[in-house]
Amino acid sequence: MKYPLFVIMILFAAVPGIFALDYGVLVREEFEAEAPGGETDLSSKTTAAPWFSLPLGSRGDLSFSAGISADWRQETTQYIPELFRLELSLRPLSPLAIRAGRISYEDPSLFTAKGYFDGVSAAADIGSVRLSGGLYYTGLLHRDRANVKASPGDPVNYEAELDYGDFSGTYFAPRRFLGALQSEFPGFITPRGTLHAGVLAQFDFSDAPDKVNSQYLLFRYVVNPPGGFDISLAGAVELIEIAGDTSGAFASSLEAGWAPPTALSDRVSAGFRWASGTGSSTAAYFPVVSEAQGHILKPDFSGIMTLRGGYQARFLPSLSAELGMGYFLRTDSSAFSSPDLEGDSYFLGGEVFASALWVPLADISLTLGGGAFFPQTGAAFRDGAPVRWLFSLGTIFSF
Repeated sequence: MKYPLFVIMILFAAVPGIFALDYGVLVREEFEAEAPGGETDLSSKTTAAPWFSLPLGSRGDLSFSAGISADWRQETTQYIPELFRLELSLRPLSPLAIRAGRISYEDPSLFTAKGYFDGVSAAADIGSVRLSGGLYYTGLLHRDRANVKASPGDPVNYEAELDYGDFSGTYFAPRRFLGALQSEFPGFITPRGTLHAGVLAQFDFSDAPDKVNSQYLLFRYVVNPPGGFDISLAGAVELIEIAGDTSGAFASSLEAGWAPPTALSDRVSAGFRWASGTGSSTAAYFPVVSEAQGHILKPDFSGIMTLRGGYQARFLPSLSAELGMGYFLRTDSSAFSSPDLEGDSYFLGGEVFASALWVPLADISLTLGGGAFFPQTGAAFRDGAPVRWLFSLGTIFSF
């Protein structure tokens, strides 16, 4: 047979819906001016991404998005091609959904692994409980967008700029294989509560002789009490295996919000995130995906505690804004590093930030943001360490 059977099946399924093809182009521009250490750095990133969505009969669809980014920083421009999404979704039975390709995944805790991964997943509704599982690989993703946390076995030039002469060594993210199984229990404890729980295993596929493998037990409990309140509590227990040695690490988060019963659509929130550091009885928590814990000071989650507060409001259907603040503490003396650190104090300092979003038309949006981190509000930075600030401007056009 000239063509594989599965190709013929997909084309056959697509014929009835081929005229329902939805497509377009998304153009995104992001500009930043920041002073991370006293000197101003300018950068911009322009991305053009054609996309389409194709129904495959009544029980499936195919989504695709790819493009190229022009990443400019300090008078140097890199052109970065990327496959953003390629998802085949099938619903062979009403309670069962299957996805394959470059698909989204987020772990129950929301601070360990989330983003787009290459793999396959399945979800099924069994009564009121939703079960899901998936297998994912990270080694074909673009490293800057994937933000997969590096380990000692990853290339030493992980932070290097993209070099087409060494494409495989400077483009791809660290090689990890993930296996996930999780469940969702609505109405847990109270009709207004939902429990998300699951397990995640991460296997290091790097060339290191001593690989960093890890397993996680994860949960998040969300409850919405009467009166416009919402509470989210999450936690994680991790076993880390390096060179035959196993150690434990822990992480947790809590966020509470309140939407006042006023004519203005707004919300006040407060919370914290905490991750264990290297100590006598614990290891530094090792998330699969590295996520900055602040807007201006951007420490990784490992060995960091963050206290947060914020206010969000929608003044018009097209205009919303946010004001926030955060305070950073270390939970060990080694996970976070900076040239301006001095001494062993765990108090890093605080930041404030604000942003606004304007959507004048459905296909156009503009964002404006900025803030500052004040090292003198802590005791870990040297005297005279400069204030760090950031200004950002972004636009999105879809047509």
